[in-house]
Amino acid sequence: MKKIAITQRLVENSSYYEIRESLDIKYCKLVDVCQLLPIVLPYEVDFINYFDDIGIDGVILTGGNDLDVCNINELSKKRDDFEKKLLEYCIVKEIPIFGICRGMQIIASFFGSTFKMIDGEVNKKEKIMVNSDSQYSSNLYKIDYVNSYHNFEIDQISDDFIVVATNKNSVIKAIEHKKYKIFAQMWHSEREKVFDINQINLIKEFFR
Repeated sequence: MKKIAITQRLVENSSYYEIRESLDIKYCKLVDVCQLLPIVLPYEVDFINYFDDIGIDGVILTGGNDLDVCNINELSKKRDDFEKKLLEYCIVKEIPIFGICRGMQIIASFFGSTFKMIDGEVNKKEKIMVNSDSQYSSNLYKIDYVNSYHNFEIDQISDDFIVVATNKNSVIKAIEHKKYKIFAQMWHSEREKVFDINQINLIKEFFR
């Protein structure tokens, strides 16, 4: 079974000072349903140990926390720095990277894309328009509706990417890298009450 490393959000405890790593319980369930083994990455341990000792086959960059370039914040910067180092490592080692929501944003930012605030993209369902040039278009075409939970959108996309999917307002909802094994989406597959089989198949196809 392929081992997939998953990043976490960072949360400051409100009752006393403590920084906590946090991950929606459904992320690991989703990865398991995709017939992959989830490996959750901590921040204060060198992630290279996991790749060397366990043999990581892929990475999922998850949601939560704004990017530091969108909302200057100590925890956002810590997470940005961690995930950028992870991206650099995976690119050199040719390890597949799948981004979800913030995961898509950090990937886009890493390659020089810019962002702007957007209204009306939180807690909604919407259809996506799929680019037939995407190598994942066959599964994407089968996805009827996706959820949306973001306050920032890509303003200028780097030339490194193909825009894979947009909504009716031309907001970018999915991208893939032209050279590296990198795909990213703005919707949260893990937040569906019942996992969408087509979204499961997209993840399975990507890590196949």
